[in-house]
Amino acid sequence: MHQLNIAFAVIGTVVVLIALLSKPIKKSPVQEPMIAVFIGIAVGPYGLGWLDQAQWGEENSVLEQAARITLAIGLMGVALRLKKDSVKILWHPVILLLILGMLGMWLASSALAGWLLGLSFWTALLLGAVVTPTDPVVASSIVTGPFAKEHLPLRVRDAISLEAGANDGLAYLFVMLPVLMMGHPAGEAWSRWLLESLLVGVVAASVIGCSIGYIAAKLLAFAERHKIVETTSLLGYTVAFSLLTLGAAKLVHADAIISVFLAGLVFNLCADRNEEHEEEHIQEAVAKLFTLPMFVIFGIALPFSEWMRLGWPLLALAVLVLLLRRPLVVGLLSPALRSALNIRDAAYLGWFGPIGVAAMYYATFARGHVYDPTIWHAASALIFASILAHGVTAAAFTLLYAHHPAPVPLATRGLHEKSAREAASAS
Repeated sequence: MHQLNIAFAVIGTVVVLIALLSKPIKKSPVQEPMIAVFIGIAVGPYGLGWLDQAQWGEENSVLEQAARITLAIGLMGVALRLKKDSVKILWHPVILLLILGMLGMWLASSALAGWLLGLSFWTALLLGAVVTPTDPVVASSIVTGPFAKEHLPLRVRDAISLEAGANDGLAYLFVMLPVLMMGHPAGEAWSRWLLESLLVGVVAASVIGCSIGYIAAKLLAFAERHKIVETTSLLGYTVAFSLLTLGAAKLVHADAIISVFLAGLVFNLCADRNEEHEEEHIQEAVAKLFTLPMFVIFGIALPFSEWMRLGWPLLALAVLVLLLRRPLVVGLLSPALRSALNIRDAAYLGWFGPIGVAAMYYATFARGHVYDPTIWHAASALIFASILAHGVTAAAFTLLYAHHPAPVPLATRGLHEKSAREAASAS
């Protein structure tokens, strides 16, 4: 109970301080996730020793469930923030990033992990899969708020958010293949992957998510039309049905991450709501109340002694993954993205593909199935490196982007005009 009370006090302090200083933080080289992680380190076993996750129960389970809930709530906020016009226009480049981009990031990360850490083939593929998805929680700290609206066009902000939301769930396929291959004969592993991971994990999850999102939108519209709801709290409503989706998908062994994002996206597309300022407030509330505590917990759980044991190969892996995993892949795909995203857009997207809560979830999920602590030790180092690198460069690279204009692609000129109006209102 003493640990719980300290945790509440620390997390509450973090949320309040970041909320009070949100505007200067957005313009600084120290972003919100970084602050939360550093506070977690400060109060953890390698700092003041106030909190020790080993005393909370089974460490891996605590991290996995905390990351799962955080990711679900964060994905719901991302889905609600997306503009309907953006989804219609950006689906083609995002599909390319989901299919070819994720495959390229998976193979590049796996090859580097196998080479530098000397991992076996399937273990390297598993670690590569864990760090493949772009994290929507860290990305949200970069693409939301007045500072981002003023300097980034809507097409860039929504492209990052849409891709990050979608690829978190699809990473389940990449993670499950090596997990099954390491635990079963090849023939059985492939059949189980097709049946359990693809058909149930992805297809059934998509059906569940789309169904819940559609029903939730229609029920809310019915309640408002017949005035049977006194006041509408979109935050409370969407958080509740995101948790419902999370639980329902898990009960049938489907990938709940896909279900939650699609539920939020379908709700957003089908709901007849125009209060965009309310959706922005929702995202801010979600970020402060649900996602920041996860970064504090992550800071407490960082395995510094194991990082030291792995030594310079782990440091080299972190640097090369940040430089090659996404920038190289998106750079190769940039000619195919030109209809909606110009070269400057592709360069920004290529760098800002942070590794965060999604990787925390999949790392702990994988460790619970293959019982190899190296997965968590290496993945946590890559997550920490990404939070630092993308946090430090967020404000500077955003200003650099804004100061070097380029022609607006024809397909996204409508979004550009909308973004310009947003920037004018924000300033």
